[in-house]
Amino acid sequence: MHRTGHEEVHPGRPWLWTILAGAVVVGLATWWIRPQSLSCSTAEPTTTVVTLPAAPAASAVTPQQIQASEPQPAPERGEARFYASSQGSQGVACSLPDLPLDGYYVGVPTGQYDGSAPCGSYVDIDGPLGSVRAQVVDRCPGCGPNQYDLSRSAFEAIANSADGVAPVKISRVRDPNPAPEIFYRVQQSSSTSWIGILFSGTGNPIAQVALRPDSGGDYRPLRRGYDNYWTVSGLGGGPFTAQVTDIYGHAAFVPAVSIEPGELRRTGIHLYEIPAEIPAELPAESPPPAAPVAVTTVVAAPAPCTP
Repeated sequence: MHRTGHEEVHPGRPWLWTILAGAVVVGLATWWIRPQSLSCSTAEPTTTVVTLPAAPAASAVTPQQIQASEPQPAPERGEARFYASSQGSQGVACSLPDLPLDGYYVGVPTGQYDGSAPCGSYVDIDGPLGSVRAQVVDRCPGCGPNQYDLSRSAFEAIANSADGVAPVKISRVRDPNPAPEIFYRVQQSSSTSWIGILFSGTGNPIAQVALRPDSGGDYRPLRRGYDNYWTVSGLGGGPFTAQVTDIYGHAAFVPAVSIEPGELRRTGIHLYEIPAEIPAELPAESPPPAAPVAVTTVVAAPAPCTP
């Protein structure tokens, strides 16, 4: 058969182009959705060092330790009047060689005199106009219980002398400060067979006196007389060591006591000691403690990853 010019020409294999186009589309889609490597960055850990303020140094001042004083006897109510010893120290029952230089002394009623027991001790007297400390040197025969004879100087320190009498509070003083000096005097009639000796300057009432011969032997207690002398027989001519004890238990030993009648002997000895106030010791210096250091390490959170 012969072909004419009007015959249709059909392209060959049209399915091939369809396959090629599909392959191209699949390739492009695969490239677009391929896995990509992510880029992540993490910050380096940060360490912070902080020096804290040092703790304040301990104070070098320590409260001063002061020894507590002995409790004082409670005061008692009484009545005071005034008098003057016409014979000075020679006229007082306690046989003291001298009256107080300040002129403050007192005579106590017979019941409190108790055979010279309080002689040489001190009392504090509070009156309407003031207070005074006076030494017991005498007995008041005409005084009733809780009535006292004050020297004129002592009375005028606590009341108006024109009143004649005054209500008072009176209290015995324990361990008066400063501690006085012990002295003694041997009685005029003393000998190798009998000794009378007066001790004073103790501050507190004396409870006992004893003598021991320096040649050997035991202490022999003496007996107190109404005139404030202590006596003993048969101790010989001495010298002696005396032991003086007060009503609070303080004791002092007086050496080289000799029989020399009438002579006043000062000993330089105190029956008790008043503790001095000692400054507190500062602690030994030590190097200051090192200031504390706080170390803080901060690890940052990971940063977001980017393609």
